[in-house]
Amino acid sequence: MDRNQNGTYVHRRDFIKTTALASVAAATLPGNNFAEQGVRGGVKPSPEGRKRNLLFLSDTPEKHGKLIESIQSIKEFDFTVDSMKVDFQKPQDILKSIQGRNADILFMCLPGIGTHSRHIAEGMGTLDIPVILLPPNLDLIMLEADLVASFQLKNTNAILANSKERALELVKIVAAPRILEGKRALIFGKPYQSSSVPAPNLSEDYIYRRTGVRLQYRPIEDLKTLLEGVDEASARKEMERWKKGAVKIVEPNDEAILEASRLYVLLRSIVDQEGLSAISIDCLSFSFSPKPMLPLPCLSFSRLRDEKISAPCEADVCMLLSSMLLQEISGRPSYFANVSSVNSQKSSVVLRHCVAPTKLLGADASPLRYNLRDYHGFGRGVVPEVEFPIDVDVTMGGFSKDLKDFVLWPGRIQPGIMDTDRPSFENAPAELKKMRMFCSNRAEVKIKDVDRFVQNIAGIHHVMVAGSYANAIRNAMLRMNVDIIGPSDSIAPEI
Repeated sequence: MDRNQNGTYVHRRDFIKTTALASVAAATLPGNNFAEQGVRGGVKPSPEGRKRNLLFLSDTPEKHGKLIESIQSIKEFDFTVDSMKVDFQKPQDILKSIQGRNADILFMCLPGIGTHSRHIAEGMGTLDIPVILLPPNLDLIMLEADLVASFQLKNTNAILANSKERALELVKIVAAPRILEGKRALIFGKPYQSSSVPAPNLSEDYIYRRTGVRLQYRPIEDLKTLLEGVDEASARKEMERWKKGAVKIVEPNDEAILEASRLYVLLRSIVDQEGLSAISIDCLSFSFSPKPMLPLPCLSFSRLRDEKISAPCEADVCMLLSSMLLQEISGRPSYFANVSSVNSQKSSVVLRHCVAPTKLLGADASPLRYNLRDYHGFGRGVVPEVEFPIDVDVTMGGFSKDLKDFVLWPGRIQPGIMDTDRPSFENAPAELKKMRMFCSNRAEVKIKDVDRFVQNIAGIHHVMVAGSYANAIRNAMLRMNVDIIGPSDSIAPEI
């Protein structure tokens, strides 16, 4: 149990339950080490620059001269196409012939008859580069379709083209570096042991091989030491910026805002010095403590997101990567939130959290109106309570816990009941009356196929950005060999 600043004991578990944060208690997940299993996806690092090597395999390469010329003429890259005549009845010989050729892409045209596709996949094993298959007869694609499925079973990123035009589009997609290639992220906390969303199945190597992101962990205590050296003038300047922009300062005093601003100045300096694209803290490891080791990072994370730095809460690795992806594609800050409730009748979800960006609509748009609140009525911490715009298209998304799928759901923000001041307990004693059940930010989002969404929720958290980016996300996932889970219609519903 924890004691609030008034000296009242609060049962952490009871509070979490009543605030719909039931997953913040650390849970033990199955100890699958995916880094030691076959990793589905092209794991070869994406080459730098414009030069790309493509191996073109066919039993009759002379028939595909125009297609090869079309690949070589793709203006976005400088393609070297190595055309090889192969016998698809001898896949192990094919594997030997392509080894050592430093290929970036494998392009295959199967013979029209006489080939068992599963035999090819078994003989060639797992390939670490993308494979594109173009059927020679687009009215008979059975062999190629089965080979794609067989390659994917072997953890190879195989993609089926249904026309020459689509094949060229696919070549451009897989030739591009993965969208998060080489980006760096830092989490303060115990490695893969978030207090709310542990991820013991992940590892630094697995994350890089799946996404291209280099993730590191450091002890939270490092921040406590560094915080002492923060420039006071910079922190006060940040405090005044928050105060000036607020519609109303409800609970926090200057001391609380200044402490939160000090942490922002520190985190921003780390981001700048180390060239980070994302930073997070296992904040729930100390948020309920009567004397937190650090200022609560809510205000810092809001500002960092406004400045195009992914700053997810609670050291949630999968949603850190999701935030990075959606912010990179949209160019806008993300709202990282709990999936608080789902309403089948209204076909909507309610997303809540104590951190929200003020520049949800982008750097060039007016910031959202916000009040400054304390954290859940505890009388400490500073949280921006934003006013979400109504009738705005949004994209909700999140990686699955093994990073093999991406849940992609379009939506539209709709009017909702602002209930963030609802108390945590009915008939509460005086010392608990100010404790708020819900997080300070609430967005109600109308979506399609809401019942299907319920069965495919990526976890306690999802990420939301303003705008529609279904095609760009699909292309990015195709390059990363990640499956998309979502509704059949990617257009946001009307209110």
